[in-house]
Amino acid sequence: MNSILARVPCSWMVVGINVGSNLAGFFLVQVLLSYAYPAIGPRGFSALGSTTNLVLLAILVPFAILFLLRLAQPVNHAVEVMRRGGSVPPDALDKARRRSVNLPFQAAAMNMVAWIVPAVTFPVLAARERIADGFTTAVFALYAFTNAVMVTLLAFVILEYACHRRIIPLLFPDGRIHEQKGTLQLRIRHRLMIMYGAVCLIPMLQTALVINGNALHPWTEADPGSILQSLGSFALILFGFTALYGLWLAVLISRNLAGAAEKMIDVTQKIEHGDFDCRVPVMSNDEIGYLGDRINEMTQGLKEREEIRRIFNLFTSPEISKEILSRGTRIGGETRRVTLLFSDLRGFTGMAERMPPERVMESINDYFNEMSAAITGHGGIVLQYVGDEIEAVFGAPHDDPGHADHAVAAAFEMRALLERLNERRNARREEPLRHGIGIHTGIALAGIVGSRYKISYAMVGDTVNIASRIQDLTKTMETDVLLSAETYRSLDLPVKVTGPMTVSVKGKAETIDVFRLDAATDRG
Repeated sequence: MNSILARVPCSWMVVGINVGSNLAGFFLVQVLLSYAYPAIGPRGFSALGSTTNLVLLAILVPFAILFLLRLAQPVNHAVEVMRRGGSVPPDALDKARRRSVNLPFQAAAMNMVAWIVPAVTFPVLAARERIADGFTTAVFALYAFTNAVMVTLLAFVILEYACHRRIIPLLFPDGRIHEQKGTLQLRIRHRLMIMYGAVCLIPMLQTALVINGNALHPWTEADPGSILQSLGSFALILFGFTALYGLWLAVLISRNLAGAAEKMIDVTQKIEHGDFDCRVPVMSNDEIGYLGDRINEMTQGLKEREEIRRIFNLFTSPEISKEILSRGTRIGGETRRVTLLFSDLRGFTGMAERMPPERVMESINDYFNEMSAAITGHGGIVLQYVGDEIEAVFGAPHDDPGHADHAVAAAFEMRALLERLNERRNARREEPLRHGIGIHTGIALAGIVGSRYKISYAMVGDTVNIASRIQDLTKTMETDVLLSAETYRSLDLPVKVTGPMTVSVKGKAETIDVFRLDAATDRG
């Protein structure tokens, strides 16, 4: 059905569905009517209706076609423009959206008026021709009215389904149909009441009217057996139509409800696995459509929040961001035994003066990318970048019994990565980079520091200062990696070192022992 609808202009789709449904209902009503009153049909209603029906069809069908074409014109125009990739003016788009939602309701109102005309005309003509008494005429009028309701509901449900599948998604790509002003709304309970009326209430009422109409006014010239036979045929035809009609309604309503629910379940499962680009297709302004809009808004909010978290992690690290989010803005920390690593580029300031500014930033970012990969790959956390210096910690904010080993292993990898980075720089005829790394193990205060205006996760204490000073010593001692004695004693990792070397550090009265890191091998 969807492929057929896609090839037909919207306005003619509306005409075809609505007029076709009513004509099908009209001929079904004629068949049922011929069996409903067998005693008077041949000489009464059928003869009366043959001429009248042709007149009514000749008047009502052209009128319905013109009315529906005019009704669907704003929608058809907007859809065709959008399909060609054009832009629809806001006022025209608003009118098309409003009309697309209201089309089934407006067509249903026209259908009811069209069906009420014969429902009133036939009893008046029957009374005038003295074909039936007042009671039979009233019963026939009520029966005709139930036919009007049933056929109108059939056309309404089919037309609404077609609009939801073809027109609504194009005019409301972002959903939010319930926010469109001037639209009518059919809630879920209303849809269920339509189904109840169409497959239960109306058929039962029609059966009761026909049986009682024949039973209370028996016709002496009619054979009771033929009347019962006709009523049996009436019941079978009505049953067959109601069964198919009810099945069609059940399928359409279940697609609207169960289909939408399945889409929502699918979207929530994708959200659970981190896919925030999925969305629920919204095609109605009832509770299901509203819930779909809320899920889409929630998904967009989660996507934005995840993007904030991702950017936040770039400024800190996933571990630190979790620590800050868990603590909120509470300033404070805890004492931990950790290993600090400081890395600083040598002679980069002078090199930067000889390079274009954009190449300076590319060079330092290349260095940070490589060194940070080594640090995080061994369980370290990059606390901050200061100029061309990196401060990292191992053993915080989460416990890591092997933090000293991991820091030294990271230093080995940083040395290797710098060599490969310089090979690429040499291939581009760029100056090589050199750095110095200082590593120290000790007690530090780890936590959130700052003010109400700005906070950060940081290490505070003498351990941090000593690690930074050891990194400074790599300049004067002309080496790339120095370990403190505390770090060396904490190692289980077999390394080859030179030392100990007793040195003085700035800001500390006592001397300290340091070791030059040579290679990852057995201790000599």
